[in-house]
Amino acid sequence: MKNIAEILLRMFLRRYPLTTRLNLFSYFGQYAWLKDVLEELRPELFPPPRESSEPTAVASVLPPDNKILGILERSAIQGRSGHYQAHTYLCQRGQGHLFGAIETKSKRPVVIKEYFLPATQVTKAQAFQRQISFQQLAGIQLADGRLPDFRVMQPLEAIADTESHELCFLVTDDRDRFPTLRQHLQTSGALPKLQVQEVLSQILQSLDFLHQQKFTLPSGAIQNGLIHGNLSLDSVLWTESQSQLFVYLCDLWLWEQWFDAADRLGESTQVTPDNRQRDLRAVGTIGTALLQGLSTELVEIAPSLRPILDALRTGKYDSAATARRDLLELAARPPATISPFDSSDGPDPSASRLRSPLLALSLMGLVAGAFMLWPRLRATESRVTPPRPASTCCLKEVSAIPPGEYRYTAVQGGTWWHVLRQSSLLKRGQNLTDTLAIAHPKLQLQYVPTESLEQVFTQVQSGEVDFAILPVIDDLPSDLLAQEIAYDGLATVVSFSYAQRRQGLPTGLQGRLSLKQVQQLYQGEISQWDQIGGAALDVPFGNRYASKNPEAIAIFEQRLLQSRKLDTLPGVNVLESMELLRQVIRDFEEQQKGSLGFVTLSEMWGQCSVYPLALNQANKLAVQPLVLSNGQEIQPETNLCNRKGAYGPESKRFQEGQYPLSYPIMVVYPRNNQRSAIAKKFIELMRTIEGQQLLQAAGLIPVNPDLGQRAKTADSNQKATGKTQKAAGN
Repeated sequence: MKNIAEILLRMFLRRYPLTTRLNLFSYFGQYAWLKDVLEELRPELFPPPRESSEPTAVASVLPPDNKILGILERSAIQGRSGHYQAHTYLCQRGQGHLFGAIETKSKRPVVIKEYFLPATQVTKAQAFQRQISFQQLAGIQLADGRLPDFRVMQPLEAIADTESHELCFLVTDDRDRFPTLRQHLQTSGALPKLQVQEVLSQILQSLDFLHQQKFTLPSGAIQNGLIHGNLSLDSVLWTESQSQLFVYLCDLWLWEQWFDAADRLGESTQVTPDNRQRDLRAVGTIGTALLQGLSTELVEIAPSLRPILDALRTGKYDSAATARRDLLELAARPPATISPFDSSDGPDPSASRLRSPLLALSLMGLVAGAFMLWPRLRATESRVTPPRPASTCCLKEVSAIPPGEYRYTAVQGGTWWHVLRQSSLLKRGQNLTDTLAIAHPKLQLQYVPTESLEQVFTQVQSGEVDFAILPVIDDLPSDLLAQEIAYDGLATVVSFSYAQRRQGLPTGLQGRLSLKQVQQLYQGEISQWDQIGGAALDVPFGNRYASKNPEAIAIFEQRLLQSRKLDTLPGVNVLESMELLRQVIRDFEEQQKGSLGFVTLSEMWGQCSVYPLALNQANKLAVQPLVLSNGQEIQPETNLCNRKGAYGPESKRFQEGQYPLSYPIMVVYPRNNQRSAIAKKFIELMRTIEGQQLLQAAGLIPVNPDLGQRAKTADSNQKATGKTQKAAGN
């Protein structure tokens, strides 16, 4: 087996350039059972530099000196929020060196960036002052208290080594391991045009958020807008999953500047016109490099992108939002779904295989599945994602919208009512109604809520309203039609307490329940969780909760109670969704009660106090609605609080009905050609790329398969623009 591991490691690591090879070699070195194999391979993988007057590439990727690696010998690094143990050298990036590490109490993986303040550059007094400034500025939070979820790597904490006065440490989550754009280009070569458009779109979206929001710094100071100030191929991280890519900004100048050689030390990070242009010009330079690759030979870049890149590099754009708007209008396909193997207007994929260093992490199963792993890697190489049909990009591109005022309805307190309450979806301060009005100012849509599902159909049939939006639970009346614009689902939730995880319900239940068990729990037939494999906790009378959303109740009654009314079940409390989530975790942590509840996925978005259980129907596997950005299902051991922004609903499971409590959100309208066509036009608007992104940002799951999984995203990619997230008790 050792020979098999050696063969596979040799073949795998030799595929990468030396910089990436060193990172992977160091990562695998943390596993004791691989150390002997790696040591035998070291001379072959890292040959000594040849004697030459020219510098060699090998010299730049050899491990750093013992002074830098001294962090690996430390017992622990003490911070305010935890103690950290570094175990693996990763690479140099920006002004410091990255190390794989764990938080010693929780065992969660983190990344530590080690910075040096050498005595040859600064005096002890200067070093001490920089340490103080570093701790006061390394980190940002939204000033209004919302939980930030945008694609910028934010420090978990900044630590100054007060004993030496020459060391500082920045602790970030494990995503900081992702390769930079430069490292990705070294392995894949130049990128195709559509992929470059998506990368630039995400960078510009994150910059727009940074430039526009108000932030609180660790010092307590409030700053209106923030520049990146350090944007390059080395400060943008790349990750991909299931033909989707995401990029994260890292190494902001706000904290990197304190370890600069002083030529830019103390530069303002305020959003001035000059500083804004510095960021935008850097985006243009990045885009050109992505199209051209790292070769020094000049190549013809995609003609359609050239005007935008030229305008970025020469300071023609006044904001990131304006540049991104032009970029999205250019796109012929949805920006969130570019295939990593797309060859349109770019290099042939067979000549430049996409091999992200992130894929290397999966190699750790090589001993258990050695004979299966290599054929899978070989098969992946030949995979080419077929092109998807083009879709309408933007709301304003929908033509023939009838002008005038129209009325539509949805249930008060239902899903659409919740959607309309969301602000700052794709742009700060704009909700869905605002965005529609800007795109089509002559169209006036008036929302008229109703009290019940029955009234919705009656109002559409009578002509009181032109259409309605709701999940269609039963068969439609014969004089009505419906078409879906998004999906949602019911989640059955139990407490998720990180501090008491091993005693918690998700672990004991192995993260899943059957629909039959959910039914029995709500009907009082199961009163102890250990009856079905869970912890020894009661399910007390009155500690079974239901969302107050009338649509959620109707679906629960139909799918799980065989149309029996929920209010006939004793001991079920109906609460507002956010209060429900808070109550479930309070019951567990304060009273050791095993409460459960059901709530729509769109209303529980962005929290980590409860765990949504995977559900299965008879004779079928349990299906978890949420997956991580790498496509893997969340598990009871997944730290949801630490992974905010890195998981979300798996779209395919809703689009194909795999998740048993999924359902479509429909537009219902009359089967009458003499009535206004506004309903069909509204459907057309909501099914554009921009419309789907608006619904996605509001918590729904898109019907457009090209938009793919929200990696809350990631992705929720669009929540990066400042959508108010809901956090329950955390």
